[in-house]
Amino acid sequence: MEGSHKWVALGYSIPINPSRNRVYVWRKLKEFGAEYFKQGVAVLPQNKKNVARLSRLAQKIGEMGGDAQLVELRFLRASDEAALIQKFKKQSDSEYVELLRECADLFAQLGQHAGQKLSEYETEQLKKVVKKYSLAKSRDHFQSGRSGEFEQKLYGAIDSLRASAQDFANQLCRTLDKL
Repeated sequence: MEGSHKWVALGYSIPINPSRNRVYVWRKLKEFGAEYFKQGVAVLPQNKKNVARLSRLAQKIGEMGGDAQLVELRFLRASDEAALIQKFKKQSDSEYVELLRECADLFAQLGQHAGQKLSEYETEQLKKVVKKYSLAKSRDHFQSGRSGEFEQKLYGAIDSLRASAQDFANQLCRTLDKL
């Protein structure tokens, strides 16, 4: 049975020196959430965004003196495709687990903020969490179940902050009523 998805694959080779070029390509592919099909061949589910990203990267590889080809890929065996999809899901699950681990203390702190203003540090940390989550979500090509777990924790923190803001607003109203 044939696979049901279309894939875009970037086959590339880059000169050994300077090594920063190889690192750049590796980081870009990681940023996109690509998986390696074979050495030097990275794949992503085919959509306009991924095709555009890999096209720009292929052009950049050429500018670095490397060689890059962009091809459409389709699996002839569904089991091979399922194995690749599992790699994508495992990658996303790992990222969400790490993000949950990193954010556990922050979420716990935010949950204890009834009636208190967030510190500048906490505000910055919360912004970083949302940015990291946004990046993780953009790489979650097959909707990992872990994203829901993270969103639940984040919305719990948001609800706590709302309650804190409401408590503060009520206190202000009572203070104004006494004037």
